[in-house]
Amino acid sequence: MLSRKISGAKLRRAREDRCLKVSEVAEVAGCSRWNIYKIEQGETQPSPQVYAALKTVLQVADEDLVDEIPAGASAPRSAG
Repeated sequence: MLSRKISGAKLRRAREDRCLKVSEVAEVAGCSRWNIYKIEQGETQPSPQVYAALKTVLQVADEDLVDEIPAGASAPRSAG
């Protein structure tokens, strides 16, 4: 499982920016159109294998697909 949540909106934007259909992305990623649709709708997260394939087909980096970390969520707490 991935340690950060994939943003369905970012995935969809990246796919549309490249003028790719859901079916085209699904074929390259080795999954169903329904799976890509559910990821884009935020209903599910991709497996690590599908995520790697998505990054390859869309030619994007992690930061182009993951949700932003909420402010303070990962900040270390002060000891004092």
